[in-house]
Amino acid sequence: MYLNLLFGFPIYKLFFYFIIYSFLGWCTEVIYAAFKRGKFVNRGFLNGPFCPVYGFGALILIVVLNPIKNNMPLLFIFSILLTSLLEYITGYVLEKAFNTTWWDYSDNKFNIKGRICLSFSIIWGLVSMVVVKMAHPVIEQLVDSINLNYIPYLYYGFIIYFFIDFLITLTSLIQLKSIITELNEVSKEIKAIYDELKDKASEKAEDIEIHIKELKNKYEELFKDLKFEHIRIIKAFPDMSSKKFDNILKEIQNKIKFRL
Repeated sequence: MYLNLLFGFPIYKLFFYFIIYSFLGWCTEVIYAAFKRGKFVNRGFLNGPFCPVYGFGALILIVVLNPIKNNMPLLFIFSILLTSLLEYITGYVLEKAFNTTWWDYSDNKFNIKGRICLSFSIIWGLVSMVVVKMAHPVIEQLVDSINLNYIPYLYYGFIIYFFIDFLITLTSLIQLKSIITELNEVSKEIKAIYDELKDKASEKAEDIEIHIKELKNKYEELFKDLKFEHIRIIKAFPDMSSKKFDNILKEIQNKIKFRL
């Protein structure tokens, strides 16, 4: 199966390209975050040292742009279009799936719904040209040098690894969304009771205050449900926001900063 051709390439080669570029993308993100924030941050969507969006982006460039790789103007234009399209779709899917915005270019000029912007699209276009013209020939030689006897072990080993990591990450995101939703519900209930308290007689106020205290304790207990993997995701995407849960998300981000 892994020796079969896909878009004119052996499947195992495309998969190894994906792994290498995902790792290089993760390294790029980590270096950028370290330069910007002065400390190490695991910037990957997954738990391991891989950013799949870079892997998929590189595969699209390699497959689609291969016929025009020697035409520099066309290569640059289509590099911008393809990387921008991938970034836009990725941002859209994450927003719809988890009700959160993972990055936001709204403050940049010529942006489209904050998911992509012209300045970064041009940067990605230039980087893509470097990948296609300079980096990929080296990586192609590296993959070609792999002993054929090792290929099935590496191929299936990495497939199992990525499946497990993706499953753990997806589970963590679902749990995080559940915690944020519950925090939001408790917060709204506390606010509603405070509003009700203004109109209640003093003999009822004491009972209401007891209920408020119980809700506040529940609210704080929910924060304790945040595990390492939830905190890692929030730290990896510090610009994450949500139209529905933005106040709760910002409070979590502030507590993480205070705690860590």
